[in-house]
Amino acid sequence: MSKIAIIGSGLAGLTLAHQLQPFAEIQLFDKAGHAGGRLASRSVDQFSFDSGAQFFTVKTGRFADFIQPLIKQRVIQRWDANFVEFSGSKQISRRTWNADYPHYVGSSDMQAIGQTLAASLNIQFNCKVTRLEQYNEKWQLFSDDQLVAENLDWVICCLPAKQTADMLPDNFQNLNVIQQTQMQACYALMLGFDDAPELNWQAALVSDAIISWMSVNSSKPSRPEGFSMVIQANNAWAEKHLQQANEIIQQLMLAEVQRVSGINTAEASHVDLKRWVYANLPPQTGQPAYLDTQLKLAACGDWCIQGRVEAAFSSADALAEKLIPRCFSTKLTIGLSSAPSPRNGFASLATIAT
Repeated sequence: MSKIAIIGSGLAGLTLAHQLQPFAEIQLFDKAGHAGGRLASRSVDQFSFDSGAQFFTVKTGRFADFIQPLIKQRVIQRWDANFVEFSGSKQISRRTWNADYPHYVGSSDMQAIGQTLAASLNIQFNCKVTRLEQYNEKWQLFSDDQLVAENLDWVICCLPAKQTADMLPDNFQNLNVIQQTQMQACYALMLGFDDAPELNWQAALVSDAIISWMSVNSSKPSRPEGFSMVIQANNAWAEKHLQQANEIIQQLMLAEVQRVSGINTAEASHVDLKRWVYANLPPQTGQPAYLDTQLKLAACGDWCIQGRVEAAFSSADALAEKLIPRCFSTKLTIGLSSAPSPRNGFASLATIAT
């Protein structure tokens, strides 16, 4: 079987690994100690915080099919939040999310999605791939000067756009497009309260402020009882202030939360900040994924489409659809009708984490 390395175990890398697993020997590499990328969470004492993606929605049948086994396992649940919109400190609209247009979260945290998808995969964590080298028409991966993988037929990069562009060689097709893709930063402020503030909302979109999102994280399904909040900075503001000390960012965001919501942030018993250098970007007009059949290199990620959870899946799904019929031998594709293909869903997911 072909040997394929996937760099990055966020949702795009995990999706791709499951798509290609019936047709190739797959190994993933991630600099972090766990899978999921921006499907990230952290717990402190009685508090739980989703420090990355806050929720996701579903717009395509392909993604709906993908998450269905995870919904059945209750790894993914619906979050029916009381949702409001703020313009500055003024509430301008409110509604309750429901089954008409579901908003989903991981259970018992967002990181559970990545952990579940990773359970059956071969992933080397705490391994930062720093360069690729070609030797005898095969690829090698290095972490600094240490060889971590060799004799690879394909290497697929599932990192943010800037890191992907830095990893790929200069002669990679469409490298200039990837280099021009600009992702914006984000800060996530995490607050825990021993005494819950009185609020008439659980999720809030904010405009005319340096913050863009506030949520009562503990209102999500299967969370600990400790009252926890996650506040995200406006992407443009975060990008502009990316070089400032975290202590300054934290104080500015605390003051803005209090101004917008009226919450006395001084009463928080736990305060923490997470910086995401590559977090979001607007809808893109390029390809959903990038493939160089000559070099046997490829790249995908939400940055190919839009900064959304479903976009990470859709990019990987599109790449798998290109790779499987074009790049693997006829011996592998003869049994395609009986194997889990990109158009037959993810049969293997039904038994993960049972």
